[in-house]
Amino acid sequence: MSDNKRFDLTARAQMRPLHDPEVANAALEAFLDEEDLVNGGLAFLFCDREGHLMQPILVSDVPDPAGPEERWAAMRWAIALCEMVGDEHAGPLALVLAIVREAGPVCDADREWHQVAIDACAEAEVPLIGVHVATLAEAVALPTAAPRPAGDFAPPRSAESAA
Repeated sequence: MSDNKRFDLTARAQMRPLHDPEVANAALEAFLDEEDLVNGGLAFLFCDREGHLMQPILVSDVPDPAGPEERWAAMRWAIALCEMVGDEHAGPLALVLAIVREAGPVCDADREWHQVAIDACAEAEVPLIGVHVATLAEAVALPTAAPRPAGDFAPPRSAESAA
């Protein structure tokens, strides 16, 4: 993100909630610059429970292609932030995830990120507002899907937990 872009927290109350995919896409397009899209990564839009953007974060150091362990690690990191910043009365923050890349249509890797985001957020009871793909051409929302039943989550086991 370029240095001349600043997020105005005072404008948050006037913003429309990111539950509307078009509003979330517009927020992503405003947050991400051309360099971000060319370099790729993951954009996390942390929101209050009503869906108002609180803080966008771009993580550019994401393996490509990412395996299941990297996907779950990224989502656990984001969920931990949602839980830490949230409060005991309102619960954790809500989250919008965007897969950021230069070009291309929605692909299987995007759908894998989407499913891990759904499962990880459901498992931690963190509201997932949406998953998007942001490219130089456009930002698009992936279809909303229901989480798997609680016993069906399949986060990868690390070497330590297997021992």
